[in-house]
Amino acid sequence: MKQIRTARPEDQAQFRALWNISFSDTDRFRDWFFAHRFVPAYSYVIEEDGRVVSAVQSIPVHLLVRGRIVPSSIMVGACTHPEYKRRGYMKELYTFYMRQVRKKGILLAAHTPAVLGTYFYVGHYPVSDTAFLEGTAEGVLPTQACEVDLKKDVSDLYVCYAGISRSYSGMVSRSYADMVLKMQDYAADGGQAVAYWVDGQVAGYAVYYDTPEEVYAEEVLAQTDNARQEVVHALWNRAAGKKVKVKLPPDVSCHLPGAKRTVGPRNVAGVADVAALLRILDVPTAYTIGVKDAVVEENDGIFAFDGSRSSQTPVFWAEQGHVLQFLMGYRSLAQLAEEGHAQILDAQGVQELDRLLPTVPCFIIDEY
Repeated sequence: MKQIRTARPEDQAQFRALWNISFSDTDRFRDWFFAHRFVPAYSYVIEEDGRVVSAVQSIPVHLLVRGRIVPSSIMVGACTHPEYKRRGYMKELYTFYMRQVRKKGILLAAHTPAVLGTYFYVGHYPVSDTAFLEGTAEGVLPTQACEVDLKKDVSDLYVCYAGISRSYSGMVSRSYADMVLKMQDYAADGGQAVAYWVDGQVAGYAVYYDTPEEVYAEEVLAQTDNARQEVVHALWNRAAGKKVKVKLPPDVSCHLPGAKRTVGPRNVAGVADVAALLRILDVPTAYTIGVKDAVVEENDGIFAFDGSRSSQTPVFWAEQGHVLQFLMGYRSLAQLAEEGHAQILDAQGVQELDRLLPTVPCFIIDEY
């Protein structure tokens, strides 16, 4: 018999067994993750004949959306046992997931699928871009950045993160405790860090992995272009003849000899509670919007920007995931209409809403 339900603490061994055959993480990361990041109340399973055959985990966080703190989740470890694939289990599980986390106060569900379009069919669309700088390190570049300890120097890194994170829509609003745990996440899998200091404070830092094939930097933030160059030069020198790959916010400039810079969508998200998100954003307008949602029925309909339902003709109609792209600042209404993702009913209203909610830099670092 098939059952879909919330996970229980005793399911951990089955979650890990399913993870082991679905993903290629190291054992030390899995040990850490299941000891510190397994949150049963925000994880869900399909059980068949007493066996967990499909699962999705998530971690409750607070995301910054246009500077407002929004209760959210980061979805991780979504997988189905090979023997049970092509039965529609993942769509069924995601639908159940979105409805359940809504009841727990989660408004947004963000994640980083291995293939970007995997979850478009449930309305989870791109909400942020990521830049990558890639090259082969040859020679030595000047830098004053130095190695720091991910466990001992967290407070200095946190000051830098807290200041920069407010510049992006989609970033996790980390508390100091969140920052400590995140740095331990990195360290558990061999992560290291470099930082550049100005007047006794960290002006830029990079968390990276030094593998036999390359130096890969997962988290790089800096207050200035110069500070960013300093830490990236340190990564280059650390690579010493190997490949170097640096993950960066999409709106910053950075250079390495012969390196190629690419920018593209990486993170996707869906809305669990449209009305609550509108209330948090608190946009001063009498216009209304039309939302289509085949997954969470409470999201389906016309809403005023105070979160209340309305019978007023909306400025536009769009699927919830595309509405989120607009609300987060990733796409303007004009762009969504041009791309065929929004049905415009009031052209003047579109101009006014695009003025009130202009596009902004969107970036998400946290991935699992």
